[in-house]
Amino acid sequence: MRAFSRHFEEIAGGLLLVAMCLIGAVKVVSRYVLASPLAWTEELATILFAWLVFIGASLALKQNEHFAIDVIVNLLPLSMRRHLDMLRHFAVLLFCLLLIGYGTRLAVMNWHVATPMLEVSRGWVYLSVPFGGLLMLVRTVQIIGRSDQAGAALPENSPGEESE
Repeated sequence: MRAFSRHFEEIAGGLLLVAMCLIGAVKVVSRYVLASPLAWTEELATILFAWLVFIGASLALKQNEHFAIDVIVNLLPLSMRRHLDMLRHFAVLLFCLLLIGYGTRLAVMNWHVATPMLEVSRGWVYLSVPFGGLLMLVRTVQIIGRSDQAGAALPENSPGEESE
């Protein structure tokens, strides 16, 4: 169970990606081989893509692969970098809370609206937003915990760095 929670984004993202590819193949076969396109395939692929986006955002956060320009930050003293790092984590936490709050409101507001072809609640599509926000919140808390442990083990100034 621990390995599953540690690799949830990779597992769920991989399954969603495989499902989207299979749905795409079914769509192509139905349209060009059977000459009878299945309209629901595009709708289902779109729903799965919404979930893949937010699970993928959590994976990128977990692996520290979100785009960042840190040229100036790397020129700062270590103690200032730590403070900016905590500020960045706080901003990400705030953003995750906003995703959870507004995403939940969006899902609830659209729960009674059905999709045209599958006739499932649009709330399932919008539920990907707070779910992704919750995943990112958990991963950010884990990152903060790891950085606190690593920061406690590091000296205040690394070799060759000036004291403040």
